[in-house]
Amino acid sequence: MTVNPSRKHLVLLGAGRAHLQVLKGLARQRTGDMNVTLVAPHPYYIESAMLPGYVAGDYTLEDIRVPLDGLVEASGAGFAPAHVHSLDPVGRRVQLSTGDALPYDVLSIDTEPAVDRDETEALMPGARRNALFTRPLENFVQLWPQLQALARDRALQVAVIGSGLQGAELAMAAAHALAAPHGSRITLLAGDAPLLHDQPAALQRRVLARLRALNITVLQDHCASLDGRALQLASGASLVCDAPILAAGAGAPAWLRQSGVQADEAGEPVVNERLQSESHRQVFVVPPGAPAEVGAALDANLRTAIGGGAFRKAPADLSRLKVVSCGDGHAIAVWGPLGLEGREVWNWKDRRDRRQLAALFTP
Repeated sequence: MTVNPSRKHLVLLGAGRAHLQVLKGLARQRTGDMNVTLVAPHPYYIESAMLPGYVAGDYTLEDIRVPLDGLVEASGAGFAPAHVHSLDPVGRRVQLSTGDALPYDVLSIDTEPAVDRDETEALMPGARRNALFTRPLENFVQLWPQLQALARDRALQVAVIGSGLQGAELAMAAAHALAAPHGSRITLLAGDAPLLHDQPAALQRRVLARLRALNITVLQDHCASLDGRALQLASGASLVCDAPILAAGAGAPAWLRQSGVQADEAGEPVVNERLQSESHRQVFVVPPGAPAEVGAALDANLRTAIGGGAFRKAPADLSRLKVVSCGDGHAIAVWGPLGLEGREVWNWKDRRDRRQLAALFTP
């Protein structure tokens, strides 16, 4: 890896949506005062908003996974295909799985939410060996067709472990994809709190009704362990399960939590309105669930951090529109107390998602 030492070095960790917008900005307007290196474990971007559609069979893998090489080349950035082993924010250095120690002047982190498998195994013994993890996405999209193939041979008992919209969307997509030809059944293991208790009442009501229509069993319980044949639940009950799908527990990667960058009680980095770490101002972090518009602010602020100028305030996610994919070409859209659902909502969501994905890779 060659870096010109006479110019400042911007390192982008992760190929998230905001970083793609930064690369797109570089492709439009190169800057001569910095080197840029993108670090990502795979040379692809996977659109997570379209993942339930892929699971349901509405999309092929090529529809939701786009190679990075064209955008990286157009931006003039270097690409390091590697995992991050550790981050030293004091020494301004990133240790990579390749053995390289990558120095930086400014660092930006926009990585996929990660699941700590050691921690998960401690909470749910047997998960590492028996569960199908949805993170990282690159692994999941490769393994999902194998589960579909099993369902074509016999009926499966599938458990989706995860609360929130992600778990509900995945359960509905799996119910559609695995029903034929043998009638596989889906259970959503949603934890203690009522499912979608933190969502608008109109959305909660419609999603619960859709889950019932798809004959998905919702259990308010936790998985205590897995043995490949059944899940042992915290309540003491046992749930027969051929295929547990783990859609919970994703957050900041271990290397970031262990770096010394200031974090909150949940282990997530604390950032200011400019997306800078509160403890290390040369480190920028894109929070999970940040709105699509955050990429433009990040691009401007990284250039400011390198070359000087005024920082911009990153937009907060204030959208009241919630859109949920339900499988079988069906979707729900809710705006406050108002809601719509059906195939037309799915068609609108499909057009929007395809358009936004294409725009990320259009110079």
